[in-house]
Amino acid sequence: MDEKVWIIDDERELADAMAKYFGMFGVPSHAEYTADAVKLIPNNVSVVLLDINLGRNSGYDCIAVIRELVPNAKILLISARNEERDMLKGYHLGADDYIVKPFSLQVLLLKVKNLIAKESVGTEVYRDLVINKDEMTITRDDNVMRFKNMEFKLFMYLFNNRGKVLDKDDIIRNVWGEGYYSDNTLNIHIRRIREKIEKFQGEYINTIWGTGYIFK
Repeated sequence: MDEKVWIIDDERELADAMAKYFGMFGVPSHAEYTADAVKLIPNNVSVVLLDINLGRNSGYDCIAVIRELVPNAKILLISARNEERDMLKGYHLGADDYIVKPFSLQVLLLKVKNLIAKESVGTEVYRDLVINKDEMTITRDDNVMRFKNMEFKLFMYLFNNRGKVLDKDDIIRNVWGEGYYSDNTLNIHIRRIREKIEKFQGEYINTIWGTGYIFK
């Protein structure tokens, strides 16, 4: 599939209308209607529009699954809830944007296009690392190192915040989603990244004991 946007909303007519509207403006989209659809999202999708209320399921619970399976996709939450605590919960769990029903399709399309424009693509060079965001690889001294989804997502979070001391809880919340993974999971992923990119420990990623990590 070559859809740029996946829509998951149990209001079928609305989901279909959004997909049709986006298509009219050059944004290929696909509509689904249940929480199970998150497991089917292709890894080249740019934006996932996710309804918070999916029948008996909560869209909040789907965020971590999307982040695991499609780490580069942006997540835009759709909800009839307009209270600040609901929006903050979505952002804390890893959503990129939030829109409240009822909404203008024009405004929604603009939000989607803005998220697509922010999509992490291309190649970046830092010191002796060549980071390919499309292929989730890092090349050093002609050695191409391949990363699993969450390893690369964690690397990119550290890399994009280089020079900052990052608290472990902050890293877990922003990479995996709040309430899903432990310090041990984070430590294992850090070790795997170090084994791939570093010639000696602490060359790029330093441990700040009692706090977290910093990417130099």
